[in-house]
Amino acid sequence: MNGVIPKKIAIVIPCYNEAASIAKVIAKFPRMKLAKELLELCVYVVDNNSTDETAVVARKAGAIVIQEKKVGKGHALRAGFAALPEDIDYVVMLDGDDTYSPEEVLRMVEPLQSDFCDVVVGSRLGGRIQTLAMTLFNRLGNWLFTAAVRVVYRANVTDVLTGYFAWKKEALDSLYPHLKSDGFAIEMEMVTKMARLKQRLASVPISYHPRDGESHLRPVRDGIRILKMFLKNLTWKIRTRQTQAHSRKIVFVSDTVYPYMMGGKEKRLHEISKRLASLGYDVHIYTMHWWKSSEKTRVENGVTLHAISRYYDLYQGDRRAIKEGILFGLACFKLFRVPFDVLDVDHMPFFPILSTWAVCKLRRRKFYGTWHEALSRQDWKSYMGSGGVVAALIERISIRLPHTITAASAQTKELLASIHGRVERVGLVASGIDVGLIATVQPASVDCDVLYVGRLVKDKNVALLIQAISKIAKNNSRIRCVIIGKGEEKTRLECQVQRLKLQKNVTLVAPLDDAADVYAYMKAAKVFCSASIREGFGIVSLEALGCGTPVITIDSPANAARQLIQDGQNGSIVPLTSAALARAIEYWMRQAQKPDIAGDVAEHDWDRLAQKQAEVYML
Repeated sequence: MNGVIPKKIAIVIPCYNEAASIAKVIAKFPRMKLAKELLELCVYVVDNNSTDETAVVARKAGAIVIQEKKVGKGHALRAGFAALPEDIDYVVMLDGDDTYSPEEVLRMVEPLQSDFCDVVVGSRLGGRIQTLAMTLFNRLGNWLFTAAVRVVYRANVTDVLTGYFAWKKEALDSLYPHLKSDGFAIEMEMVTKMARLKQRLASVPISYHPRDGESHLRPVRDGIRILKMFLKNLTWKIRTRQTQAHSRKIVFVSDTVYPYMMGGKEKRLHEISKRLASLGYDVHIYTMHWWKSSEKTRVENGVTLHAISRYYDLYQGDRRAIKEGILFGLACFKLFRVPFDVLDVDHMPFFPILSTWAVCKLRRRKFYGTWHEALSRQDWKSYMGSGGVVAALIERISIRLPHTITAASAQTKELLASIHGRVERVGLVASGIDVGLIATVQPASVDCDVLYVGRLVKDKNVALLIQAISKIAKNNSRIRCVIIGKGEEKTRLECQVQRLKLQKNVTLVAPLDDAADVYAYMKAAKVFCSASIREGFGIVSLEALGCGTPVITIDSPANAARQLIQDGQNGSIVPLTSAALARAIEYWMRQAQKPDIAGDVAEHDWDRLAQKQAEVYML
C-alpha cells in the first residue's frame, strides 16, 4: 500500500429476528473491491433483543455483535453508533433483512471520499425498486413525506424513509447527541435534524429488494409517528452539547472517590465525571478528606474535588461503619451554601441521601441518585444481623426520595422494581471500559495463569480463590496466580499463602496506579477469577472481557457480574466452592487460545456512557 493508511468504514446493522438473512447481508459486502480502494471494513450488528439466533449467526459470519435490550430501531441504532471506536472514518447504516444491497456500499461512500457531501442518503425512489419490494401505499407515503421535507426543511434528499445511510464520522458525531426516537421514526428524525444542523446532504440511487418473511413496519401506526416527528422538528432548535454544558453545574456526592478507594463504583464515578468535564460541564465531587495535603479542594482530570468532611474509617471489622455514614451525611448539609444545577448522590451509605434531599427541596432542584445495588430485608439481616431491619427500612425510604435514579446495572434496576417497587424514572447507565486505551495495551511480560484485581475484603472471597489454587497446585505445580489489590484482608491472605506453601504459585501485588498496567496483566492472564458474591455491576470483570480474557464469576443473586458472562463462551458461572473454582480455572487453562470476546463489550465504552448520563440530567 506504499505506506498509505486505509480509511475505516464501520457498517452498523440494526437487527430484530433476522437470523435467516443476516449472514447473507454480511457476506455480500465487496471486501476485495473495498481493499483496492484502501477501505477497511468492520461490521457491527446490533441485536435488538431478538428471540432467534440473530446474534449467534452474525458473530459466526464475522460481525461484532452489540446487544441492545430496549426494543426499537432508534434504540438499536444509537447503541451501534455509540459503540464505534474513534478511529472510524465513515459510517454506513443499512437493515439486516437483505432488502438493501451491501454491494452498493462503494457508491454510498464515494461522495464522502471526494468531500462532495457530509451525508449520503440512499434513494430507493430515485433508484430501482424491484417488484413486490414496496407496496403502492408505502411508496405514496414515502413520496409525500420526501416532498414535504424537501420543501419545508430544504433538504437535498429524494427518499427520507430509506434505511441506507452513510456519514463522515464527524457528521454522525455531531448528529448523535440529538437523536431521541426509539422506533421507525428515526430516519425522519435524522434527516430533519441533519438539515437543521446544516450538514451537506446528497442522495444516490440504490436498489431495493423484497424481504423474506414479515416486515416489522406497520404503515399506519408508524406513519403517524413519522408525521409527528416531522411536525415536532419544525420547532427544534440547535443546542450544542458545549452550550448546554457550560450552563450546568453538576455536583456529585460520594463518601469515597477514585483513586483513593479502588472499587467499581468509585471507578465509575471517576470515568464518567472526567468525561462530563471534558464535554464542558462544570463538575464537582463532594467527599471526605482523602488526600494527604491540607487543602480542602483540588482539581483532578478537570473535576473539582471538595473535602466536605474529614476522613472517617469506612469499616468497623468487616462491615461498613455506621458512624462514618452518619457523620458524612450530616456534613452534606453544608451543600445548602453550594449553587448547582444537578445534584447526584451515591446511594451508599444512605444517610447522605436524606440530607441532600433536604438541600434539593430547599433549593427547588430535582434530586438525582445513583444506585449500585438493591438489597432485600433478608439480605440486610444476613449482613448486619438484627440491625439489618433498620438498614432495610432506611434503604426503602431513601429509594423513594430521588426524582430520578440511575441504576448502575440492569440487575440493580430489576431489583429496585421487584424488591422496592421503584419503577418510574429509573434510568440505566452501567459501568464501562476505555475501549481505545485497551486496544493500545500489550500483554505484560509476566507468568500469569489466573488473575484477580480488586479490593481485598471479605465479600470478595479471595481466600477461596487461594484454596482453589492450592487444589490445582497438587497436580500442577507450575500454576501461577497474581492477586492485585489492597484491603483489610491482605495480611490474612498473605498468611494463608504461607500456610499452604503457595509462595511460588500465588503473588500478591499492590494496586497499580496506571490503568494500562492493569490491562497489561489482564491480557497476559489466561483467565480472570472473581469469587465475589456481591457486585453492583462487575466493572473489573468487564475490563477483563474487554482485554479478551475469559472471566470466572460466582452464581450469587447479588452478583450482577453474572449478566456479563455467557457460560462456556466468554467465561464460567460457578457455585461458591473452591472445587468449582478449581474446575473452571483448569478448564480455561486447557484451552489452546483465548476465545474472541473483546469486541463483544465495545458498547460499554465510557464515552458513550458519559453521554447517556448527561442525557439523564436533561430529563
